[in-house]
Amino acid sequence: MLIAILIFCNVILQVLFRLLPHYNVRNLNAITINYFTCLLLGCTITSKWPFKASVLQEGWFPYAFTLSIIFIIFFNVNAYSIQKVGMVITSVFQKLSLVFPVILGLLFFGESIRPLTYVAFPITVLAIMLTQLPSGSSGPGLKAFKKYWHLPFLVILGSGIIEVVLFYIQEKGITGTDNKEFTTSLFGMAGMWGLLSLALKKQLDFNKNEFITGIAIGIPNFFTIYLILRGLELGWKGAILFPTNNVGTILFTALVGIFIFQEKLSRANYLGLVFALISVLLFSLP
Repeated sequence: MLIAILIFCNVILQVLFRLLPHYNVRNLNAITINYFTCLLLGCTITSKWPFKASVLQEGWFPYAFTLSIIFIIFFNVNAYSIQKVGMVITSVFQKLSLVFPVILGLLFFGESIRPLTYVAFPITVLAIMLTQLPSGSSGPGLKAFKKYWHLPFLVILGSGIIEVVLFYIQEKGITGTDNKEFTTSLFGMAGMWGLLSLALKKQLDFNKNEFITGIAIGIPNFFTIYLILRGLELGWKGAILFPTNNVGTILFTALVGIFIFQEKLSRANYLGLVFALISVLLFSLP
């Protein structure tokens, strides 16, 4: 159930980001509102206000502080990459970030996994690449990629760092038995960085659509982080949780694109969906 909700939240985020360009919404403004929505949601769940003097003494505070900076930068780079390179290529690099926590779990935390998982992992990577592959080799996405090639690499770097840090702090028990206060503080600090950026840009004016989309993004975004930490806390192996989440998100996002947004897929894309389904089944087998 946890992984299903996590995938659902990720799919909702993908759909919302797809709709974002159709409205008068500035990326940073909506992203900042999103983080304060996450903050309020976390406060409602925990019945606690995270910003107090004692928080500075928490072992997880340096990690939350660092991640908050990465969060605000990464979301903006991700949005910029989608606008310049396209959602297809950006998604490929973002989803390939699953390599980082899987390698961390296998090499540094000695996770023991079934032989089928070793089979599923390369199928996962193949599924991601085929599912997101453009139908034409000379499409605008690939032309833009030649000019803005650095953006997708920043996307995979940012996403990879986030997943590795979340995996690390959970494996080391740094957040203790309750991840909600850590998650709430993380999002709150990211929102403050967003406000600071907007103030420096003299862009502290928000329109109605930015408030609405920011709130709509913030609700599922909170749970994409909290549920990952909760899954690791419950004993999910990183080598299984991250690939299953990423491939499942791709699979169901593609189905939404086909049946709701009427997107056209190539044969390679459909083959990738088949591999994605096989991969999810292999990771899910007991």
